[in-house]
Amino acid sequence: MLASSEMQIRRTAGSRPIGQTGSSSTGTSASPIGNDKRKHESILYSDAAVRFNENSLEQCRTSVSALSGCVAGIIGLTSYKGFLFYGFSMFLLSVLIFMFIRHEHRKFFTGLNHVFVNGFFNGLLTYVLFWTFLYGMVHVY
Repeated sequence: MLASSEMQIRRTAGSRPIGQTGSSSTGTSASPIGNDKRKHESILYSDAAVRFNENSLEQCRTSVSALSGCVAGIIGLTSYKGFLFYGFSMFLLSVLIFMFIRHEHRKFFTGLNHVFVNGFFNGLLTYVLFWTFLYGMVHVY
């Protein structure tokens, strides 16, 4: 599956539906309803592209959860420090992804919460699995 560089279809500000004509010399619409339509343009998303992007984000979160669980187990974090480390690693991943998409989250996701919130607890079980396994291998045995 190939990822397209443009994930949304947006109607330009200058385009009008068929049959709507007339504009004043200043470039604004003759009726106040036309201005209202332009302010509230709907953005259309490709369902396949959004699912692909969310799946890619979920794979990144799972990989970082496993990696940070390994690190937490090896350095010997216990109790709340381990969970704080997980929160820090997920927040760092979200910030890096947000910086990578250059504040154009609407191009790739339907909302900003997909980058920061969704999938936060899905990787927690993977994190705990790797954290306890490597802690036991390094510090117990």
